Amino acid sequence: MDEKYFPRRLSFPKICDVLIAYLNAGADKGYVGVKDVVERTDVSLHNISRNNNFFRSWGFLEESEEEPGKYTLSREAAEFAYAYRIDPKGEKTRELLRAILSKDEVLVKFIERVRREGLGRDDILIELPRIYGDLRADKVGLNAFLDMIMYAFGLEGKTVGAEKPIREVRKPSAKAAIKPSEIRVELPSANFTININVSSDVSPERLKEYVKAILEALRGGIEGSK
Repeated sequence: MDEKYFPRRLSFPKICDVLIAYLNAGADKGYVGVKDVVERTDVSLHNISRNNNFFRSWGFLEESEEEPGKYTLSREAAEFAYAYRIDPKGEKTRELLRAILSKDEVLVKFIERVRREGLGRDDILIELPRIYGDLRADKVGLNAFLDMIMYAFGLEGKTVGAEKPIREVRKPSAKAAIKPSEIRVELPSANFTININVSSDVSPERLKEYVKAILEALRGGIEGSK
């Protein structure tokens, strides 16, 4: 089956759940029906059925020629499902999935391009349907496939969708907002000015008190000299 399909309305963890359900239903030893699988997962029969094209096209499942609608797991898919059930985060588990996906040379070359050009997640989501011709793919399924290749090829947190660190923006305090400066105090009844150097640790309220006290003292001195 040369034509490739993407998942339909199914996340990557749910894809793995379905493969494990096939394994638990005995699909590693013979052909089983979807009804046997649905009893072993919380994914609906409809969702399993419409994703079988994806599973078949990427080499996870093989359909019976004598009994259409019954499927068996490929040897590699059965090994991956078993490993994922035991150790979902293990490197060996990722390696088994990578071996399945790497059979497609188009995907291998695309992964090389992603690493070389540092493509972002949105870029990849747009490129994948165009490359494989599956223009009916939905966003949930595309994200699931992207999560799958990130998991298998070790792209998590490196090239694809790596978030830039958020810079913390702090609001300057009232104290920090006041820079050392010089304030000119003019007395309308006098022919001189007073320059006051204000430190940055003086609050606006305290500054008002200082100026008021200076003005009162000056006015008192002027009135007393009359």
